[in-house]
Amino acid sequence: MLYVVQNGFNLVAPIPAEDIVYCCSSVQKIIDYQLDFVFTNGHAVDRFTTQFSTQDVYNLDSLLDWNAIRAKYWRDTNDLDMKRRKEAEFLVLGDIPSDAVLGYVVCNQKSKDRLIEFGASPSLVYIRADYYF
Repeated sequence: MLYVVQNGFNLVAPIPAEDIVYCCSSVQKIIDYQLDFVFTNGHAVDRFTTQFSTQDVYNLDSLLDWNAIRAKYWRDTNDLDMKRRKEAEFLVLGDIPSDAVLGYVVCNQKSKDRLIEFGASPSLVYIRADYYF
């Protein structure tokens, strides 16, 4: 989805990487706040993907393909299903309380400075250019 947003495919207007901010939380924070969520073991719209609910969350380690998720590349000619598994999703219903946000990731110093100007704590803003396309 980030690639689509940055490059403007599928009728989505392109958005520059420096205007995109990752708001990072954790599964434990979402559980602590008793928020409703689902997660998948691959891209959510693919028919081979399974959707899981809150009672399955304690089996995350065995339900997800962490090697695919952490892989640098999206395609493997020896594993044609890797891209789908890499796109596993964790979807939270509604808004996440600001206290559940553990940090922010941006693509460059200009984005970090702007986020700090908006009120984010500098210690919670991380630059990770390699998280963007």
